[in-house]
Amino acid sequence: MKKFKLQLFHKIFIGLILGAIVGFVFSNMGGEENAFIAKSIPVFSLLGDLFLRIIKMVVVPLVFFSIISGVANLKDLRKLRSIGIKTILLFFGTAFCAVTIGLILAQIINPGAGITLGEAASEVQVKELPGIADTILNFFPSNPVESMANGEMLHIISFSIFIGAALLMMGERGEELIHLIDKCSEIMFKITDIVVQFTPYGVFGLMAKATTKFGLKIFGPISKFILTDYLASFIHIALVYSLVLIVFGKVNPIKFFKKAFQTWLVAFSTCSSMATLPVTMRIADEELGIPKENASFVLPLGATANMNGTSIYFGIIVLFAAQIYGIELSLKMQALLVLQATLLSVGCAAVPQVGLLISIALLTSMGLPLDGIALVAGIYRIVDQAHTSTNALGDLVVATTVAGMEGDLDREKFEHGGMFAKSKDVKNKAA
Repeated sequence: MKKFKLQLFHKIFIGLILGAIVGFVFSNMGGEENAFIAKSIPVFSLLGDLFLRIIKMVVVPLVFFSIISGVANLKDLRKLRSIGIKTILLFFGTAFCAVTIGLILAQIINPGAGITLGEAASEVQVKELPGIADTILNFFPSNPVESMANGEMLHIISFSIFIGAALLMMGERGEELIHLIDKCSEIMFKITDIVVQFTPYGVFGLMAKATTKFGLKIFGPISKFILTDYLASFIHIALVYSLVLIVFGKVNPIKFFKKAFQTWLVAFSTCSSMATLPVTMRIADEELGIPKENASFVLPLGATANMNGTSIYFGIIVLFAAQIYGIELSLKMQALLVLQATLLSVGCAAVPQVGLLISIALLTSMGLPLDGIALVAGIYRIVDQAHTSTNALGDLVVATTVAGMEGDLDREKFEHGGMFAKSKDVKNKAA
């Protein structure tokens, strides 16, 4: 009988649970006010920060080479146009549904009712919302090298698409460079395989630190807000994502969610779509049967432009802020909110706390008070876990659906591939 071996996603889940338990115990022992615990928190921070640092080390070259490789290996500009249009339409369509679900649930649960405000949001700095022209310009770099140094993902993605398209147009003359870039992309995937092995320890550190700081007190006066946010995310995943997979991708959503669980888990733990990207790309290839050229184009783009979880939050926070002051929003205003939040979610950058920053500008543009932000800011990390995990899962949903619509999805691997096939092989060999 062969000894059971822990898979990486098992280890990540164990790290998540252990981190939450340790943080909960430390929180009940006094949290940061306890001298011993105060000395322990930097250890948790080191594990979490080191994990995020080495992930960030990989992300820029991984995105750069993988997108160029993905676009160049499509072999046909018509294929690039077809995949690109389907991807963008799915991004906007799912974001539209996400904002709508957030609004509907916020109206039903009414999370802002009965809350007595404490301190005002005097310390919150309002960030100006860019106009339409600036938003379009922000998709393209004026200096690609500077953008790479600063980690400006939208700039890197657009520049990489241009390079890939140019190599595609060069035909045979570009084949040698395409071959070299393919090798560079493979190198980055190998480095990624090494880096993701540290994920369980990083997840433990991040969860232990967060739970030590917040404890159970976060579920006090704004528990209804947290409930609304998590419930909306669950409904969006179970309903919208499942329908997209069934109707457009022609795949079994239950099998998809089982294989994509690791992506959800890493995103939930790290609150970073970009930190989850290496894991997502590996799952797309090994578990779901998405061709590398498709995944290399859709997933990095999705990690920056596909923010369904953040869209849900935009809908909820606006009604939450209005409900605190008993402000009634007209149907017209709510309809405009859906459109504005959809555009914002596709255009906002994949950086930590971006939903909080953009929501400040969104409330300001609508003339609503910012006191609701002051209440949410303290527990934003908790709700951001739901946002980010929904975002990352949405990237895989779109990549799988587009591959299915294009006829590129390896359905045999989707049905029987990945860790499930490996475990079956092990059993057969043991027998």
